[in-house]
Amino acid sequence: MNQYKYTFVILHYYTIEDTNKCVKSIFEKCKNKNVDVVIVDNASPNGTGIELEKTYKSNDSVHILLNEKNLGFAKGNNVGFKYAKEKLNSDFIIMCNNDTYLIQDNFIELIEEEYSNSKFAVLGPKILLPNNKINPIIEKVPDIKNVKKQFIDIKLNLITNYIYINKLYKYIKKILKEILISLKLKKKIKVYSDVNLRKKDIVLHGSFLIFSKIYIENFDGLDDRTFLYREEEILAIRLKNNNLSSIYNPKIEIFHNEDSATNAVTKNNRKKEIFVWKNQMESTKILLEEMEIYND
Repeated sequence: MNQYKYTFVILHYYTIEDTNKCVKSIFEKCKNKNVDVVIVDNASPNGTGIELEKTYKSNDSVHILLNEKNLGFAKGNNVGFKYAKEKLNSDFIIMCNNDTYLIQDNFIELIEEEYSNSKFAVLGPKILLPNNKINPIIEKVPDIKNVKKQFIDIKLNLITNYIYINKLYKYIKKILKEILISLKLKKKIKVYSDVNLRKKDIVLHGSFLIFSKIYIENFDGLDDRTFLYREEEILAIRLKNNNLSSIYNPKIEIFHNEDSATNAVTKNNRKKEIFVWKNQMESTKILLEEMEIYND
């Protein structure tokens, strides 16, 4: 019986220790499987892309691609996705952050079991976080009215950061929210689902996405108009509009040391917040465009 071809696409930026640990976990947990790794260096300013080339030059199963500039999350990942699709003829492409690690010896078997049952387009695992936390899962994309409210809040967060009053803005917002809830003018909205239940057609977390041949045959990766953020919701809309299924399977588990690259590069909290809110605003504009096009 022929094995499926698996390719892991790792978007590398700056933190080489994470990337090496990620690669090590892949080969340890996928022994005797048809596995390749594509590392896409997103123009790391500390020269770690070149260092990775030297480290893996004798490993034919590891392919290093060096971007000339930082393309962001979607475009950067898509460089590796297209290579895995066109050069390696992959049956499954696993797009993972460089700070994610495999922890199960039967990782591949669990994917194949799920694919046999559901013929998913995209699969997401349970994501374990530091301090014994588990990444929450979101049932669905918020409605367009709520996303418009989010856009206004994001814009205000960006503006108040620029003029050094973001803490005041957050405090006022918190107090107003508590008052509205106490007066029963605002309800607490449940957006998260039970992380231990298998779910279909939800918003999968972008740090670790498993794409099957069904998706690969139709697309060359993620929607590449965003630099960072909202990729998961845009992906959920794409799947829905193309009658493709996503599955969240908590039997499959990975570990995510989240935000290690961003934290390593951006030590200044204010600069980090401005970076986050600026990209959140631009990506939310694109999400709204998609929602308005396909709004029922």
